[in-house]
Amino acid sequence: MALTSSQIISSQLAVPQGEQRVPRRAKAPPGLLRCLVVSWSDQRAELFRAAAESEAWQAIVCRDVGQFVRNIFRLKVPLTIVDLPRSDATSYTELREAAARSRDVSKSLLVVSAAQAGAADELWARQLGAWAHLPEASDPAGLELVFREARKALARQAICHTESTGQKQATGDS
Repeated sequence: MALTSSQIISSQLAVPQGEQRVPRRAKAPPGLLRCLVVSWSDQRAELFRAAAESEAWQAIVCRDVGQFVRNIFRLKVPLTIVDLPRSDATSYTELREAAARSRDVSKSLLVVSAAQAGAADELWARQLGAWAHLPEASDPAGLELVFREARKALARQAICHTESTGQKQATGDS
């Protein structure tokens, strides 16, 4: 069936130029579903991007730690992902410091992914206040689950914030 010119025009008007359609399963406005990602590997960064996009998140993937740190200050995102290499890699310490810096500057949920499983990394991530620690994460379905759960956690935070704000207004507190 061929589309008429009026159908083509109306479909173009429905989605403004330069904007992407958000999958139907997204339950929050796209602006709330942005995440910041830094990884030691382009391949792993792409894995996180693909998992994020499949769950209606806009992934802002940083090329290096410097760009990541600048974006922590510049952007307000609800989710931050730091992907650590093996502990003997040259970028390991720099990425750990970037994760710690993100906790100092941002209130976003922090996910620390590690190339190798290790109790020391998990303990460090938990002490840092990471929302999730993902040792040896490489399964796309598992990463998609993390993005779904992050959306739920953010929704719960928003509800708690709204309820506490409503209680303060009802009692006259500011």
